[in-house]
Amino acid sequence: MRKLTGRLIGFIAFFLVFSCVAVMVILVATGAVDPYEVFPGLPEPPSIDVGQYPLPDPDLPLPDYEIPNPLQTGEYVNLSEQVQRRPLVAQIPAPQQIATAPQVVGSNLFLAILMAIIFGFTSSELSNILRDEEDRIQEWLRAIGIDKLVAWLGKVTRWGLNRTAVKRGCLTLPLVALILALYGAIFAFLEEGISLFTFEGALLALLMAGTVGLVSFSGDFARRIAGRIWKAKSKFNFYPANLLLAVISVILSRTLKLSPGIAFGTPGGVDLDVPEAQREKREAVIGVLTIAILIFIGAFGWSLSALSLYLPEVQFDDRIVSVMATVLTTVQNASLVLFMVSTETAFFELVPLGHSTGRTIFQWRKIVWVLFFLPVTFMFNHTLLNPRSGFLDSFLVSNVRFMWVILLVLVGVTAGAWFYFNIVDDFLKEQLGVNTGPKNPPPSQYS
Repeated sequence: MRKLTGRLIGFIAFFLVFSCVAVMVILVATGAVDPYEVFPGLPEPPSIDVGQYPLPDPDLPLPDYEIPNPLQTGEYVNLSEQVQRRPLVAQIPAPQQIATAPQVVGSNLFLAILMAIIFGFTSSELSNILRDEEDRIQEWLRAIGIDKLVAWLGKVTRWGLNRTAVKRGCLTLPLVALILALYGAIFAFLEEGISLFTFEGALLALLMAGTVGLVSFSGDFARRIAGRIWKAKSKFNFYPANLLLAVISVILSRTLKLSPGIAFGTPGGVDLDVPEAQREKREAVIGVLTIAILIFIGAFGWSLSALSLYLPEVQFDDRIVSVMATVLTTVQNASLVLFMVSTETAFFELVPLGHSTGRTIFQWRKIVWVLFFLPVTFMFNHTLLNPRSGFLDSFLVSNVRFMWVILLVLVGVTAGAWFYFNIVDDFLKEQLGVNTGPKNPPPSQYS
């Protein structure tokens, strides 16, 4: 009873702190409370200087994507006013534009550390609960009659399109092209107001399809190489259910007005026949290689965006200015899309939940996971989530509010599960003699 009372007191203290933080986040994010009025001593955030290439004002209409007519013959001009970004990537800073103000850097670093702690803690605790209480959870599912539905959903999400025709290659290229086209069309709707039946819409869909293909298959390329080194059989599977992830991410982005939005969902992956005794280590090595390749691709795209911003300041002869403007506009948009998709994919893959790459690395070596997760998450925050706001101002940014909701939900779900299985369940058994089901930790697919 003393142990149970101690747990209850500790949980109540945690619940009070968590509730205060959650309520404050909600009040500030919705504008119901102005922190500068509650705490008059807080310094007003200074304006952020992002250097020679300022970010567009989000309150102003975005520029049209077009190339002006050539200038007068013989005139030398620069292209700074003729190279325009697409609305999808208009708010993503290139290296020259990144904010260096201490309050912005500090806010995003704090958020990255907080996300590492919360994701690491919740993944460990939820995994332990799922492992230890799997039999009881299965009984609950059977009791409410949805055990078969849950099992069917699990099979659907893991189903791969690896039929004989695909294995032999006669349908591989057409199938790859079709699936990538679907992903490109879906992710093109991240840009508000886009129409796929226009030249600009079709161009964006093609750009997104190529980017998703490059980012997705880069990790699979690493698995192929590892398979050859280890002399393990490998095969490529398409996972049609992942299209649903892409659709959900776009719907969330548009509904919650996220900018630039979430582009997540991989068309398929390479499966390796790895001996069970070596599975944990080899899967972790493949995971590290995959994340490293994603980081390299993102860094390449970001560096290319820096070059495409530098060249417009160089003067060109009017005879080639139109061609150069078209080329640099395409390069700038493509490089920022590549950076966005690779950075978001690396971040979501590193979140150690479910069957993600991050979960594999986290279970293998937590310190290795931290070394990858912190810098990737900081870049994700500093360039995509919150590129130019301090801590208090960031609550006015829809991207940051969405991330706070995710963190609070994860903590709340984990705390609720722990409270039931460690306090309510023990109380029902020890004090009231209620049989709540088996509690012997069985071998689990979640372990």
